[in-house]
Amino acid sequence: MSDLGLDLFGATEETAKSEGLRKLDVVKMDYVGAETLTWEELFDGFDDLKAITFSSGIGFVEKLLRRFKTAEIIFGCEEVISGTMQDAMAFQTLLLERIRKDATKTLQSIIERIESESLHLYVSRNRLSHEKVYLLSAEDGRKRVVMGSANMSFNAFSGRQRENICYIDGDSAYDWYLESFNDLKRESVDEISKKALVAADAVENIDSLPIAETVKVKKAIYIEPVQEAKEDVRFILDVHQLSGKLAPSMPVITKADKKTGRTLIVPDTIVKVRRQLVQEEEREKVQRDEYPQLDVNVEEAVVRLNNKELDLNPTPEEVKTDVELYLKYMDGYSKFHGAWEDMQRRYFEFANWFFCTPFMAVMRDTAVRYDRGLLAYPVFGLLYGQSKAGKTTFLETLLKMMIGQKQRFRRRTSQEALYLRSRRMCMGRRLLLTILRRRALVSMRLRQ
Repeated sequence: MSDLGLDLFGATEETAKSEGLRKLDVVKMDYVGAETLTWEELFDGFDDLKAITFSSGIGFVEKLLRRFKTAEIIFGCEEVISGTMQDAMAFQTLLLERIRKDATKTLQSIIERIESESLHLYVSRNRLSHEKVYLLSAEDGRKRVVMGSANMSFNAFSGRQRENICYIDGDSAYDWYLESFNDLKRESVDEISKKALVAADAVENIDSLPIAETVKVKKAIYIEPVQEAKEDVRFILDVHQLSGKLAPSMPVITKADKKTGRTLIVPDTIVKVRRQLVQEEEREKVQRDEYPQLDVNVEEAVVRLNNKELDLNPTPEEVKTDVELYLKYMDGYSKFHGAWEDMQRRYFEFANWFFCTPFMAVMRDTAVRYDRGLLAYPVFGLLYGQSKAGKTTFLETLLKMMIGQKQRFRRRTSQEALYLRSRRMCMGRRLLLTILRRRALVSMRLRQ
């Protein structure tokens, strides 16, 4: 097979040169033995940590950092960075959002360590990195290198999943891996500042992203495209989705860029990109209704509305005021003609269900775990009746009570189109539609 040039696992010297391949750095080791250790035992006794990791769990990162006086961590990206400006920005944006979301209770301690310069965090820009390396050193001169398949997460170091974890003690291995660490840090990473960690996003604060701050300091950087690998994780898909959203606002690639294969980024580039993104965001707000996002985190016992944490401990006086206002509103149905008592009772029942909907998924999951029925935990509600019975106003009132915002109901809009569009934009609350035609309702059901 190889004589015919059909070797699937090899590459000729000519092929390697044409595809830009280079020889691998391979560390030669001797097998000394195997040990059974906890992750604490593996990392204990050292003062400084330098690490490269692809994915991470912020909770584990914070626990690990407590054991070291100083630390530097590079968050690499295994497959996503293709060398375009929008991919780099998308990856950095989503990484920072994930850190902020996952480190709700520990974010301040991370910020304080960054301010004291006992912690430096970096994020990959345009170089593929699948390394998992941990360089440990002690003030008394001891050094250790931990490497293998384990990312910086509880799953990797808790023994819950199979991992290949090795370590070498001594100066020689440490010095070689330290040189590799410094090369990556010098060539293709951006430091995460306090400002970036707190505020950077993909619209108004895009100029606070690590790559933008690097441009401000160095005045210019080159971004070189590399062959993009196949996506196989949800995070990578999210990065590409955001990258596609950012692409129209990116600078036009000039003939010179195409000729050299590189794109020059200067501070003015970031300013123009930010301006275009802000303008586009304003246009979108005008063209569509702004749907709120309600995030109920049961594990952390935190509820956020549009990324703002809500107060879950109102005073008794505040609760009493809200209840009295709600009952006063419901008493208004006594002015309706006909069987208003039955209608009022139905509306009370619907309201009870509506206010439970943010927790309905958790309750259904718990019911399944304990082999209970799901009929008591519906995820869809249908409010029907004669016209001019106050249904639309009632639904708007419930939304106002839950999230402080009404949803406009467009009677002339295709209900199916509204449903499909809104399902992509809503998070954590019920999607309310009115005046459903039977054909539209059947079509929506088939799309579930």
